[in-house]
Amino acid sequence: MLRIELKPSHSGQPGYGELTVHDWPNGDSGLELTVQRNQDGRYLGAAGDWGSNPVWHGLDGLSLNGDSLSGEVGPWLIDPLMQDPQMAYMLQIRDADGGDKGVLRILGTLLSSLAAGNSSHDEQKIHRSNTPPPVAPVPEPEPEPEPEELTLTLDDEPQLGDLNANDRHTEVESLSAEPREPAPVAAAPAPAKKSSKLWLIPVLLLLLAAIGAALWWFVLRAPGTSTPAVSSTSSGEAAVCSAEALGQVSDDLVYIQSCLKSNPSSEQVLSVIAAAKEAKRCGVVQRLYAHKAQSGDAAVAFAYAREYDPESFTSGGCISAADAETAAYWYEIAVTNDPANQQASQRLEALRK
Repeated sequence: MLRIELKPSHSGQPGYGELTVHDWPNGDSGLELTVQRNQDGRYLGAAGDWGSNPVWHGLDGLSLNGDSLSGEVGPWLIDPLMQDPQMAYMLQIRDADGGDKGVLRILGTLLSSLAAGNSSHDEQKIHRSNTPPPVAPVPEPEPEPEPEELTLTLDDEPQLGDLNANDRHTEVESLSAEPREPAPVAAAPAPAKKSSKLWLIPVLLLLLAAIGAALWWFVLRAPGTSTPAVSSTSSGEAAVCSAEALGQVSDDLVYIQSCLKSNPSSEQVLSVIAAAKEAKRCGVVQRLYAHKAQSGDAAVAFAYAREYDPESFTSGGCISAADAETAAYWYEIAVTNDPANQQASQRLEALRK
């Protein structure tokens, strides 16, 4: 069974990642790849959709270093996987000499190519916002007449006797009168302040009325209502990842997100998984298994491995068939995070033989 890892590319560009395939026995030419979802068994199609039949994708750009294949893959693979990063995926790789498969392990934080699209869109907005400034020079000629009129009045005041003194006195008076007109306007704020104080009276009355209503509501009408509200909220939070909450929420994704946000213990997750099995809500079962196991929960990984282990597999549940390779993958995660689990170590060795 192959060990397959996917992590962010060295460039950090959204939509690209570094794929590494350990224990690959063949060469690095003519490689093909299929991707199968764990939840419903569907395969990645050529257009990024998920179908019932396997589709082989050409795997270019990988080079062989010892017994490991590694290279960069693009949005054709990253984007479909990032639609639901909590899902578990089985990858099968082959060439002309044969092939093998393994469960994909996603390391680090991968971003789809949509993240790059948002940034480029913002850059276009910024560029367009900088283009209008050529219109700005239009209002600049308007202030030019003002300095000319001012220079005429200042320069010509000593020469009023030479050129039409009466006319110039009228012009000077009109120009000097214009700046004096705003003086009464400047005095206007005084009455405005008086009127603004009058507006404070109804505001204060409204505040007093609101305070009185609040006192009546909390003190006179229902003095003890705050305590039950707090207790109901705390009880709701405590039961957010439980079998009871599972029965109240019909949307699997909504329930899984709220359950995982509460940081549940291994016992809580396994209890919810047992209830989801009885309710035939296999989406909840497999997604909780995969997310908690991949995050390093040894107890959940061990339980997930037993679901696939041919020795402990039971039909009629959410796992359609036993799979020794998948069981070995989850046993390996369990042993890595809990080396004291002797049963997981023994089953891992037996399945690898």
